[in-house]
Amino acid sequence: MTSQEQQPESPDEIAASERANIPHHAVGLADVLHQMGESYRADPVVAVRGQVFIQQLHRYLGSQLETRLTEFAVKRKIEVRYEAHILGSTKPKDVDVAVVDPENGPLVLIGVRSQMSSIGKNVLTYYEGIVGECISLQDRFPMCTHGYVYLHPLSAIKQGKESEHIDHARYAKMYAAVTGRAGPNYKNQRGVFGEFAYLVVDFEQSPPHLRDDIIRSAVPNLDLSINMFIERIVTMFNARMLFWDVFR
Repeated sequence: MTSQEQQPESPDEIAASERANIPHHAVGLADVLHQMGESYRADPVVAVRGQVFIQQLHRYLGSQLETRLTEFAVKRKIEVRYEAHILGSTKPKDVDVAVVDPENGPLVLIGVRSQMSSIGKNVLTYYEGIVGECISLQDRFPMCTHGYVYLHPLSAIKQGKESEHIDHARYAKMYAAVTGRAGPNYKNQRGVFGEFAYLVVDFEQSPPHLRDDIIRSAVPNLDLSINMFIERIVTMFNARMLFWDVFR
């Protein structure tokens, strides 16, 4: 910073050029899908029922957020947390990925779910659940930026159920219907996420292949891709919090 540049007058101010030099390495999406594919092929049942499989996706999202934090955010000890224990309006919730300020609480909350089998049987129950959790968290933290990431396989993996039909187009439309909490009155909206990412992954390919074409065909006017999900979250947060330079 040159002598001509204006210095911040308080800890809550920051010059636009002041960015964090964070040594975190952002995990790449291709690497994550490769790791998930390896876990799946090694033991599909363990991959689905265990936590290692989905935690790889958690780490991708968290590392992408960590590398976007500014020096201001680091000085305030704003941090990315995994399985953050957040109090909603009805009960505590372990949120998969959260950006938390030590004094002001959650700034960004992101839920993550993978559903690899019995999808048609359970998807509506899970849909109701994630919307309910969204409402509970938004009641407590209306200014927070809320997002969700949902993963389905291209084909079901449960033995004997491989021919199960998965209506990805229908599910894409369902998730689009609860996406887009924006505008000047966003704080009054409940049960609608700011951003949503819907992944349809062909795990039979090596490396696993994202089928974003299926989602785009079903929902052509809304971006539900994972590739730009964090960018969309950061853009939404920055548009709301013009007075705080948390993300670059």
